[in-house]
Amino acid sequence: MTMNTSKSRQGPSKTIIEIGQKIITKMINIVETRLCLAILEIEEEKSKIIKILLMLGFIFLFAALGFVCLLMAVVWSLNPKFRIITITILSVILLSISFLLVLWVLKKLRSSTLLQYTRKELKTDSAIMNNKEDQYNE
Repeated sequence: MTMNTSKSRQGPSKTIIEIGQKIITKMINIVETRLCLAILEIEEEKSKIIKILLMLGFIFLFAALGFVCLLMAVVWSLNPKFRIITITILSVILLSISFLLVLWVLKKLRSSTLLQYTRKELKTDSAIMNNKEDQYNE
């Protein structure tokens, strides 16, 4: 007689436990997928940032060396009384170009797509979960 009561108790509780396990397994799979996607996107952004920084470093190095050589040639070729004015004009031009380059780099940095796909997938998951909750509430 105790066998029958224990089997009847195991039936509904067993299905509830199985449902709970399935829900937890699905949630863990969703979280694992999202974390893998986030890690992949972070690695891609990191490699992009490193490449951009290396390119910027080489650009500034060669540009600085070129401008120094050019400025020396221009300043030495002028009359001594115009050298100060020429150095001032060239400095203003170079500083304004560097300011424009800084603005351009800041614009590029703000348009970063860090974790774009992960955020999109999380919004999709949230919408699906909200739809299921609405279905259960009806």
